[in-house]
Amino acid sequence: MSPRTSKQNEEIRVERVKQILSAAIEVYVEKGVRGTEMGDIARKAGIARGLVYYYFKDKMELFRELFSQSISTAQQFIRSRLQADEDSLIKLKKYTRFYLEMAQKQPLLLKFYRNMENDFELVFAEDSHSVAESYYHHAKQPLVDVFIQAMNEGKLKRCEPKVIVNVYWGGLTGMLDLLASGYFEREESEKVIEQVVELLFAGLQKHSVE
Repeated sequence: MSPRTSKQNEEIRVERVKQILSAAIEVYVEKGVRGTEMGDIARKAGIARGLVYYYFKDKMELFRELFSQSISTAQQFIRSRLQADEDSLIKLKKYTRFYLEMAQKQPLLLKFYRNMENDFELVFAEDSHSVAESYYHHAKQPLVDVFIQAMNEGKLKRCEPKVIVNVYWGGLTGMLDLLASGYFEREESEKVIEQVVELLFAGLQKHSVE
């Protein structure tokens, strides 16, 4: 049997790291950073504990990699959705529907992202402030910018951008938790998602008070 090429070795490495990080998400959502042990992740991934240590020297290095990759993925997605050349209100409604559908279909991933933001300081230590600032700038500010665009176009009521975004986000997150908990049956949740999108924007759209 011929030895593996460097390309094959890299493919194996990438796939193994992906397997470990995927397992880490499940354990993290269940136990948090402090409660998670490398052995927990190994068992969830179905691999030897030593193999996890082969790729990551300790738990915090693993979580820094997991959080960094997840932040990058979120930023790329949000830019693609909110900076698209599309009507501002349509972009906001699509963005809203995506998160609602994510809560319905991928509740574990939603819970991971919700919890991750609260653990920046624990995982990134002295770098946590710069990580949080960068995350906000790339993942949160585009949402504020689209709300401003929609207000400037006369499609939403004009008010302080951060106020309208926080009112919107507060209403959205409450429904995300309900959907992620399985409160609604699958058939019912699809109708609920449409209702939530309309309700969230009914009070924000300018024509609603005219």
